[in-house]
Amino acid sequence: MDGDAPADLLSFRDLGPLEVHRAGTPVALGGARLAAALSLLLVSADRQVSVDALTEAMWGEQSPARSPSTLDSHIWRLRKALEPARRPGSPSAVLVREPGGYRLVADPATIDSRRFAVLAGEARELLGAGRPHEAGRAAERALALWRGRPYATVADEPWATAAVARLEELRDQLRELLAEALLADGAPERALLEVSAAVAETPLRERLWSLRMLAQHRLGRPEEALRSYRQVRAVLRDELGLEPGPELRELHGRLLAEDPTLAGPPAPARPAPPVPSPRAGGREQGAAPRPVHLPHRTASLVGRGQELAELTGLVTRSRLVSLVGAAGCGKTRLAIEVARTVADRFPDGVWFVDLTAAGDAVTVLSTVVSALGFAPADTDRPAEGLRDHLRDRRALLVLDNCEQVLDPVADLVDDWFSGATPLAVLATSREPLQVDGERLHRLGPLPLPEGDDDVTASPAVALLLDRLADAGADREDLGLLSAVVRIATAVDGVPLALELAAARARAFSLDEIAHQVTADPSSLARTGRGSDHHRTVRAAIEQSYALLPADEAELHRAASVLPGPFTVAAAGAVLGGPGAGPRSGTVTADLVARLVHHSLLAPLGPARPGGPSLFAQQATVRGHAAHAAGADTPALRRRRDEWTTALTLAKPPLGSVAESAWFDALDDDLPTLRATLQNLLVEAPTAEGVRLAGRLGTFWHFRSKTIEGRTWAERALGAEHLADPLSAALVRLTLAHHLSSGGQDDLAAVHLTVASELLDGTGHAHSRTVAEVQTLLAHSLVVAGALEQARVVAGSVAAAARAAGGDADLSLLAETCAALVDSGAGVLPGARLRTLHERALELGNVHVALLVAGMAVVSAIRSGDAATALSWSDRMIGHRLVLGTSDGPVAFELRGVATAMAGRPQEAVRLFAAARTQALRNGLRWPAFEATPDVLRDVTAALDPGAAERARTDGARLTLADVVDPTGAVPTSA
Repeated sequence: MDGDAPADLLSFRDLGPLEVHRAGTPVALGGARLAAALSLLLVSADRQVSVDALTEAMWGEQSPARSPSTLDSHIWRLRKALEPARRPGSPSAVLVREPGGYRLVADPATIDSRRFAVLAGEARELLGAGRPHEAGRAAERALALWRGRPYATVADEPWATAAVARLEELRDQLRELLAEALLADGAPERALLEVSAAVAETPLRERLWSLRMLAQHRLGRPEEALRSYRQVRAVLRDELGLEPGPELRELHGRLLAEDPTLAGPPAPARPAPPVPSPRAGGREQGAAPRPVHLPHRTASLVGRGQELAELTGLVTRSRLVSLVGAAGCGKTRLAIEVARTVADRFPDGVWFVDLTAAGDAVTVLSTVVSALGFAPADTDRPAEGLRDHLRDRRALLVLDNCEQVLDPVADLVDDWFSGATPLAVLATSREPLQVDGERLHRLGPLPLPEGDDDVTASPAVALLLDRLADAGADREDLGLLSAVVRIATAVDGVPLALELAAARARAFSLDEIAHQVTADPSSLARTGRGSDHHRTVRAAIEQSYALLPADEAELHRAASVLPGPFTVAAAGAVLGGPGAGPRSGTVTADLVARLVHHSLLAPLGPARPGGPSLFAQQATVRGHAAHAAGADTPALRRRRDEWTTALTLAKPPLGSVAESAWFDALDDDLPTLRATLQNLLVEAPTAEGVRLAGRLGTFWHFRSKTIEGRTWAERALGAEHLADPLSAALVRLTLAHHLSSGGQDDLAAVHLTVASELLDGTGHAHSRTVAEVQTLLAHSLVVAGALEQARVVAGSVAAAARAAGGDADLSLLAETCAALVDSGAGVLPGARLRTLHERALELGNVHVALLVAGMAVVSAIRSGDAATALSWSDRMIGHRLVLGTSDGPVAFELRGVATAMAGRPQEAVRLFAAARTQALRNGLRWPAFEATPDVLRDVTAALDPGAAERARTDGARLTLADVVDPTGAVPTSA
């Protein structure tokens, strides 16, 4: 749609978890904060919502003060989600900016809560006008909109509680009204069904009990009506200490007196339902209750509340819903619970058909026929007889485990839906049926704990704790949690693996189970009695693997050596056979897509804007793949390590624009890089591992992984004797850089000496590769105050430049190192820095431009020129963003000093907080400059304690892009 298209194409489903649809297609809101903001705007639709109210809704009442631009940027993202085709600069038709706040403009008919209220009012008016049948229809339409607690994720927030309470009360009133309308319309059996479900949820509403007693009486069950009175009387006395109210007492008395006026109206004359027959699914009044044929499950369904709510709505609106996911994700268990939940919507019954043992079209058909108890009259054409039998039935069939008989099941379902039919099918499979009209719902593992969140809020942890309690463990024992999180993480939250792991608690300690599943989660097996279906995790996955063509099976096995998210390029590398080289990207992408289709690979999407899509095997799937690879595993690891080595050695020159793309490529396949380093430095140390460690220093530095880089460099020292002198020296120089960056320049000195000894007489002492690492090292030594060591390093770079005989790039590095040493000694002429900065841009060396800009900031600070310091700070941060990093503790610290000089203490405190947080997170020196403590003390004292604390809290979350817009970063060349 274009930017001027009407906003009424949007619909807002807020009676339950918030959903937005555009022309029937779900709209991704982009996070919990935007969903919270939209929820508040919907609560106040067509009324202005203040900036303060929106800020509180998105960040909480105790959130530190935020600038209006922060809120505006989030509202911009929300507008982008709601109006993706709106032309830049054109006014929003949905979110209108007004003085002091924003207003959501939407037709009330597109907001479920507004439609709900309107339909409730219509139902009430119709019932008051003596039109109960129409009133009931209006009430049913309203109640059909209800999917759960309104604004579910924010329902308990102070700004939402009143609206949620109003809607919940309106829903309770509507259920009473519906039952009253059904009674007035001569349908007491339906009224009893509706009111019984409502009583179970809200047992303290006396009106519901009155309607229940009246329905029971009109169905000729006076003893049940009197028993209901005794039940409600007991409930009210136990819960509230009260006797029933006047309405209940009066109805009770009239029931005892057998008041003839309670008989109610006769059932209205309406077209009779079809006579029950093998073809028709109608039932005579008073017939047996609707059949529900579902397996009995005693264990509770844990962690699938959102999926249950979504699927119950989907199944009642769609002819075919396919629940698709990998082995062990709990598809069957969830499908059974969905079918049980919606059973009252299918008057002709709910039927479960287990297709695990089916192998062809004949056995599929016979399994369905047997499960339904259907005896076809024409035994020569059973499929046609079954289709005719189901055609007029409002029934739900759950077809479980369809993956090994996809084509027969698809043909059968297609035949059932060849004409108009009220039949509905819920299928579970590891891949879609690909039938017209199929609605897919992909089911993944249960979510794992994230960040600092309460681990017990994780559905995966909650399920494991629940099953451990069944096995006799004490759920309140906090000592369990560490092992529980390890187990849940090791199996990637796969429900089957969690349940099988919990079953082992009767034999093993949780620490032992954690060790077992970490080693191989696919080895988990069922113990004791139970179904043979999914008796082991490995066997469950084997069913999918056995159906794969040879090339897909090869990728499944090969991916076992890629232990985390990986790109198609990495997958192609491990697929390459001896002498064949890596598989082409097109072929590999096709194979990856097909394994995703089979639920043997999980699509993760890009990790960064513009980045390649990432994929991963679940831990249980990877365990199976490793077992299937068997003796081929060493060869697969060699292919992986050769590819990772080639990627690492393709490092562009220091500071070039291409270096950022190289950083991105390493980041995209970082788990693969780590696996290679683990193999070549720890499991089987080699010279190649040392070679890699010595060439990754800039990556660890610029991608804020200094602690990890130092760890790998230290491990490489253990294999130093295997490596060539250049690689060993580069590791020593890299380690010296990490140590001096962390303020441990005394430890760095030892590595400098050894590196110099290694390089003497090798011919590599003056190479560009060494000079680049030394340039990084010179900067960290100067910042650490180790000027004498920095002069030695700078002298080595100058010697390399002289030996190169006029190499412009090496000359630039040498002059930069000299300037760094002078900077540390307090000599910083501005003209020299401007010239050096211009040369860096001309040569396309962003790193040198970054270092020079940092020196210029220091020079301006020392001369007391805040404006110039901030101007150079913009350049410094812009260069760092071009190199692809969002952290920069030194850049934040220098900007904090300059901002304090400019008289902005609150902003300075924020910047210092960002510098401290990032320095400590990356194991870097804090503070880096001796003046910082005094400046920080002064700006903090200038603020009241509350404002200072808010600034610190806000600053801890800052990135460089929050300070300087990356789109406005300085150019990388003149």
